This record gives sequence, structure tokens and C-alpha cells, in this order.
Amino acid sequence: MRIPFKSGKAKVTSPYAVRTLDGVTAMHTGYDIVGVGSNEVTAAEGGRVVRSRIVTDKANPTWQWGNYVCILTAYGQYHYYCHLASRSVFEGQTVKMGDTLGVMGNTGYSFGAHLHFEIRDGDGETTLSPEQLLGIPSSVGTYALSSLEADIAVLCRAGVIETPEYWEQNAARFKYVPELIHKMAVKL
Repeated sequence: MRIPFKSGKAKVTSPYAVRTLDGVTAMHTGYDIVGVGSNEVTAAEGGRVVRSRIVTDKANPTWQWGNYVCILTAYGQYHYYCHLASRSVFEGQTVKMGDTLGVMGNTGYSFGAHLHFEIRDGDGETTLSPEQLLGIPSSVGTYALSSLEADIAVLCRAGVIETPEYWEQNAARFKYVPELIHKMAVKL
């Protein structure tokens, strides 16, 4: 599971699904998430910051996002972190999973402080459910990293484990998870 907040705990208030907002029924193309115990938004995956800005001109279709950051991942997906109160990254910057991007906020078309997290395919138009990447079900609820997941996230931020592919390629080499953690800690 990946939680895009420093605390590793968040509440999904509006999932990736059709919803009615202000009398209009439409597809909600991301997750609305509130950090629990932290308002510091972190990268769910590393990549290059391709947008870090605030849009206030309602003629711009992205005005609803307000203050936002967009990361182009190594997999060619665009990750949007929207409604931020403030941003702590700049365009062209490279970030790793877990790096701080900004602070959860209430900018753009928003009804309270939260993060709108959206994934778009390489074409920049097709939206994808965040469920597979984040490991958070597309349903309202509170989700938290287990202590093991939190330890692994720390190791990922330290650069010991860079990608999920590391796990896919190397998981069979380790018979017991504490053995794996010990080997990773020794590398630190």
C-alpha cells in the first residue's frame, strides 16, 4: 500500500467512481483523500515534476485543481496532486517515492482541505483508477500502512529499494521477511 501522506494514514472521502456533486452526475477521475495525522503530501511514485503551479483562470480547464503538482513517472503515467495549500517542488525537479510535494489544501473547486490524486495514462487524457498503484480500495474509508509497510517505505525513501519491480524481481530470493529487512538494514 502507498499512502501519499507523510503519516502513512489517510481517509478516502470520494473514490474513483461516478458521483453527483452540486447536482451534476459525472465520473470522479481520482481519489479525494484527507491525510490523518499529517497534511504533508508525498509522492506515491518517483519521477520528474512536469507541472508545479496554481491555476486561477476559469477559462483554463485545470482551474478546478487550483494549486497542483504533476509528476511524469518512469512508466509514462502522469500523477496529479491537486488542491494543495502550498507546493515544495518545482518544474524539472526529480523526486523519489515519499518525497514531500506540498501541503494538503482547499484551492480550486474544493469544499474543504483534501488532496485530489489522479492518474492519467501516457496520452495525458485517459484516467486510471489509483487503486492498483496505491493499493487502496476505491471506496470510502480510512487506510494506513502496516508497521512493516512503513519500514519498507522508509527504506524506499532512503534509496535502498527504488521501485516495486525490485520486489517483483527479488522476492523469491528471500524466504523470510525479517531476513529481507535485516539485509536491507545492513546496506544502510
